[in-house]
Amino acid sequence: MVLEKKAVSFSIQGMNKIPAIYVAEMFQHIQNILYSIGDHLEGNAPRPKGDFPQSVKENCSLVVTGLKSGSVHAQMQIGDIQEGLFEAQTYGERTIDIANNLLNLLSNKDIIETDLLNPQLYNIINNPHRLNRILRDYEAIWPDSKSKFNVNLRFGKSLPIHLNPLRKDLIRSIIQKPPKEYEKEVVGRLIELRVDKKREFRVDSPEGLITCQYSPEIEGNIISALGELVRIRGIMKPTGGKYILNIQDETSLEKLDNLTIKSFKKDSVEKQLKEAISIDIAFENEQYILSNDEFGLLVVHQNMELAYKEAQEEFAILVEEYVDAPEDDLTEGAKKFRNKLISLLEK
Repeated sequence: MVLEKKAVSFSIQGMNKIPAIYVAEMFQHIQNILYSIGDHLEGNAPRPKGDFPQSVKENCSLVVTGLKSGSVHAQMQIGDIQEGLFEAQTYGERTIDIANNLLNLLSNKDIIETDLLNPQLYNIINNPHRLNRILRDYEAIWPDSKSKFNVNLRFGKSLPIHLNPLRKDLIRSIIQKPPKEYEKEVVGRLIELRVDKKREFRVDSPEGLITCQYSPEIEGNIISALGELVRIRGIMKPTGGKYILNIQDETSLEKLDNLTIKSFKKDSVEKQLKEAISIDIAFENEQYILSNDEFGLLVVHQNMELAYKEAQEEFAILVEEYVDAPEDDLTEGAKKFRNKLISLLEK
């Protein structure tokens, strides 16, 4: 049985006889996408060509678990040698999740301008060279307007996504277009400060580790915020093959008391909240402790990104248990809690 979180599938329809080489290339490009993302998660430098490390292959290699003839429908599963602890995402599951996030953006019909699309893509893969390699593999499997095939692709628990041929030119333009600077706001814990000529620090955020550079005039502000939860506003600039957030004055940095949850996923669809939920945060014994007493949320994790995601998942479970459940099955106290949850949800 294929585990949904680790599952990958695609279908090709439109002809009675589909060339084997087309199917083989589809397998290879999907595998390359996962390898490239896994390589990125390991923190390795982008490689224009050549093989991937064995550690990436162990966690991100696909095995075929089902194949239907006629119109081709292939089911695969990522190997992923790791086992999740207390429902935490494994390495391979994170890879599939990122692949799905990229696919959702590329297929989103509401995004038609590359200038709008680029910043969102770079928020997922913060390296233009790595992103370009991944986009080339997506472009290779994406049918164009002259194609005789219909292709659907599915990562993890999400619904299959139709690769609309009308998106092909947009994807090509993104690959060919040089990366631009763009404004960005990041919330997270300020860590790993350097006060040498590089003037760099890193923010451990719900989006992952963000590298930042600062001007010498605000060095004292940065030092005083070391280890604290902060909000950083600046300009993302392509530097040395990756994006670095540049801040210039003290107004770019603000200390915070807590995080907020503004969205959660339901059936793999991002749902926005009418009102953000405040999340208390502590850092003890190299662990993040995220909590909210009002909703009974509590997460402990070494990784900020995964801790934040687990807090979102806990909230999603509350919605499933109280909002989606038949109201008659709930106690009076549970009904009040249900109404509180409903008041936060957008219709």
